Amino acid sequence: MKQRIGKPSYIILVSLALLALLLFFLAEKTQTPKKSDYYTEKIQAAQLAKKAQDIIKQEINRRGLVIDVRNDPNLTGLIGPQYSLITTDRSNIRDKLIATNPNLAANLVALLHRAEVMPGDPVAVMFTGSFPGANIAVLAACKVLGVKPVIITSVGSSSYGATYEDFTWLDMEDVLVKNGLWDFRSIAASLGGGDDQGRGLSPEGRILLENAIKRNGVEFINSPNPKSGENALDLNIKKRIKIFDSQRNDLKYKAVINVGGGLAAVGSTQNARLIPPGFSASLKGRDFPAKGALNILAGRRIPVIHLLDMARFAEKHGLPIEVTPEPEIGKGPIFVKEQYSVVSTVIYTIILLVILVAAVRLDLRYYFVKNKHLFVRKPR
Repeated sequence: MKQRIGKPSYIILVSLALLALLLFFLAEKTQTPKKSDYYTEKIQAAQLAKKAQDIIKQEINRRGLVIDVRNDPNLTGLIGPQYSLITTDRSNIRDKLIATNPNLAANLVALLHRAEVMPGDPVAVMFTGSFPGANIAVLAACKVLGVKPVIITSVGSSSYGATYEDFTWLDMEDVLVKNGLWDFRSIAASLGGGDDQGRGLSPEGRILLENAIKRNGVEFINSPNPKSGENALDLNIKKRIKIFDSQRNDLKYKAVINVGGGLAAVGSTQNARLIPPGFSASLKGRDFPAKGALNILAGRRIPVIHLLDMARFAEKHGLPIEVTPEPEIGKGPIFVKEQYSVVSTVIYTIILLVILVAAVRLDLRYYFVKNKHLFVRKPR
């Protein structure tokens, strides 16, 4: 190269900037879609979840129940009335809508693999009526992976969940089993709500939940008259643990999955928010105000999958926050990710570095020539 003897050329600087932009553009063009791990299982789980949702919707229509198009714009049937006799407390409708995305089942496939759950392994599952969409996603993932869920449910629901008084989550489970989607359902259930005893509900509401438990042939977890010094919630938690232990057939649970903020599951409303949404290999070291069944099982070094704050879960796991229009199955980063060509990117980087080094050398030579008097030792 010819030595430059003037000031640094703006043409050279602009040319370097344009070259860098060109190489960046070319590198961007090397992106190609790549299927994520467990792609086939994820697609199968999402499709199965969608099929289950359609069956629930058909049953709701058959029963003449009303779907509120304002609150359930995709008409899934999984967003129940805001208030009914079995509504236990208020909740955020956005979280309920996020849980209606059938692609959530694909996330559950990934999380169960992360927990190293294998076909035939038992998993402890705790549901409430609050997130029927998320409950369906869990069951769809378990079916596709051949996992054996042991399910205990708190039947009551926060607003916009399974709040139809004669079509609770247990009734939805029954419909899905009768339609042959899978053969597992809750083996025990409590009322949910305050103290896991239906506190906060009217007597009529508690009777409706008890009737739902009876007509579905599920063991009723209830501690109505604890002895002095005992707590009804603590007794219900102990009963849950006893049932889980009786059902594992000397096998170790490979994961514990909790959907919703049932007090018997999480111990307290504070705990429900302290447990991070998604996968936790361990809850060790966290200071919980009280221990629910989830905390007790996690204390046995069982990985946890917690689904409650669905907006945080969606942001963390690549699900859309807005679900209108209805998300398309197989779309999103949980299924396919854009990947750069490593070889092309390395080549472009080397080209840019070589040209930059050449330009810097020219500048250094110009500097030394211009200021050579600074480097010549003057005679004394």
